[in-house]
Amino acid sequence: MQMNSKSDGPFSKNNTLKSRSSSIIPEWKEKISQIDLILVEEKALAMILIDASGLSRIESVYGKKIYNEMMDKLKRILLDLRGNQIRHDDILTCNSRKGTLFFVFLAQKRDNRQFFISNFEIISKRLHEHINSNLQQALDPLFRHRMKIQVGYAVGIRNSLIGTEHLIRRIIGDAWLISKNQEFHSYITLKERMQELILQEDLRVLFQPIVNLTSMRSLGYEALARGPLGTVFESPIVLFRTAEETDLMFELDRLCRKRALHYARELDKDKKLFINILPVTIRDPEFKEKGLEQFIQESGLDPNNIVFEVSEQQAIENFAIFKDESKLYAEMGFSIAIDDVGTGYSNFQSLVELKPQYIKLDISLIKDLHLNPVKQEIVRSMVGIGRAIHADLIAEGVEAVEEAQVLIDLGVVFAQGYLFAKPAYPFPDIFIPALRTAKQKRR
Repeated sequence: MQMNSKSDGPFSKNNTLKSRSSSIIPEWKEKISQIDLILVEEKALAMILIDASGLSRIESVYGKKIYNEMMDKLKRILLDLRGNQIRHDDILTCNSRKGTLFFVFLAQKRDNRQFFISNFEIISKRLHEHINSNLQQALDPLFRHRMKIQVGYAVGIRNSLIGTEHLIRRIIGDAWLISKNQEFHSYITLKERMQELILQEDLRVLFQPIVNLTSMRSLGYEALARGPLGTVFESPIVLFRTAEETDLMFELDRLCRKRALHYARELDKDKKLFINILPVTIRDPEFKEKGLEQFIQESGLDPNNIVFEVSEQQAIENFAIFKDESKLYAEMGFSIAIDDVGTGYSNFQSLVELKPQYIKLDISLIKDLHLNPVKQEIVRSMVGIGRAIHADLIAEGVEAVEEAQVLIDLGVVFAQGYLFAKPAYPFPDIFIPALRTAKQKRR
């Protein structure tokens, strides 16, 4: 998150997202005569700005329908403010019918006291807490720590040389800047929490087995990072999205790798450990040559039992770096797995040139595989590519016996997923489903 993000200012087109709502909040220009009366009587105008532009992330993840429902929810919360958090004669408006900026023009001085800006700061903080606490209940838990409605405030003094509309625009601009400052403060707070987690190494590691579909024995385990229990970082999606947003992915990746290798000391010597890494990780001076060799010697680990996973998208985006540097690790005995294959980034030429030892088929390709002939043909072609470059295929996210059965029939040797075991620590036992082999089916 950066201050010069998608939103260019309070009057930019980015603040006019498509949304329909049965809850009608008028545009501020429709109320300008009433606002002008306040300005004449009070000789000043106070306004609270409510910035909901951050909710646009919901549309990019869940789609327009869910986004529109959330905007409707927000508008109902705002309309319910009357007589509760704001006075009945305060004026509630918005920047446009489909906009994401809302304004509360305060009708008169509070409690007949003198006109102090600190009063409006208190009001804005109260509204911020009320709106967010009510809206958070309707949000997916994965979004709650990120989807904050920001609230700003500003005051304008009557100036006979400029018109009311011009003064209002000036007030809106000032309040918007304050809301952005609040957003930046929230970002820094979130970053500090992530930094604290990394410095304290407060990270758990769970393991999920990778199973041979013929022998039903584990090839090894994938190490999966989880944040502290009872926190938002317990979810891996929140953990890694937050690290990405706060520019701490490299630091988190290093910690995940360190913790995974630490726990790997308990792993049976004939099992492989799959560790997710970023492509740039292999350029980390602490993770190369003598440093890595020393760690491996001290831990008693065998490089032949360690597989570094990198997502297909990241491998392709950093193709030159990853291709050159991975040779060093191959020479040391480590293996490479290309993860998330089949998510839309597939570049078979890149796979051929990278020559990974393992190709992991993404869950999106495996889900309901037995019901989708097109997916089956894609998997069949990947089996052929794997054989051509001497790479073993691993199907991710297998949850149904029918999916596993089709994988066997298509020639996929390895799989992982809830069908066999959920991620756990210590190393979980494998649940063995009833499967017939490809030979049995042909008979």
